[in-house]
Amino acid sequence: MVEPPQPPADELNWAPALAWRDGLADASFDPGRFDAGEELQPGVFSLPAAELSDDALAFIQRLYDHQVAAGFDWSAWLDQGGRQLAEDPERLAAATLEECRMLLTAHVRADRFVDAHLLEVLSSGHLPAILDRIGELVEPSP
Repeated sequence: MVEPPQPPADELNWAPALAWRDGLADASFDPGRFDAGEELQPGVFSLPAAELSDDALAFIQRLYDHQVAAGFDWSAWLDQGGRQLAEDPERLAAATLEECRMLLTAHVRADRFVDAHLLEVLSSGHLPAILDRIGELVEPSP
């Protein structure tokens, strides 16, 4: 079993991350773009690459600044069942606060190994769904 990051998720201030919820979900939010590369000279091409927008980078920085994105063995956690949270909306709807934190961290860290991963999860609406679940868990019910 993978040890979750420290401090525990229930000790974090989630307000700074949750402040991005509406903005990330808004249809006008610009997550960035994927540059497919271009021909620099005949037969020589630049590599394709994802470029996150300034707003997307600011959101990711907010996760680090408030210890939401934290060190733990995220790839082992994904292999041990964490990936199902990303792939199954019903499982995400029942996720614990710590699982949501671990999933956010895994997405941020995976982008270093899978180009355009964050661009995809920002564009797909998956990150706002994680933040919605976190909001359900930490915000008082009306």
